Amino acid sequence: MTIDLKQHLDTAIQYIGRQYSEELRGELANKTGLAVRPRGIGFIMTKDYNPARINLLVENEIITHVTMGN
Repeated sequence: MTIDLKQHLDTAIQYIGRQYSEELRGELANKTGLAVRPRGIGFIMTKDYNPARINLLVENEIITHVTMGN
């Protein structure tokens, strides 16, 4: 992972524990300039791999985990 992607991951990790919303997804996308995708029950999942995408694991409407890629 490049330094820039690590910095974006560090930014995204600050969202753990917050309630997920499309507005919050857009806010994080604007801050990082990266695609942001929610994952979890009720969200569409794709099989493409994008190392510069932020994935937000959402459980019971709360962001519980953040990853890059997948």
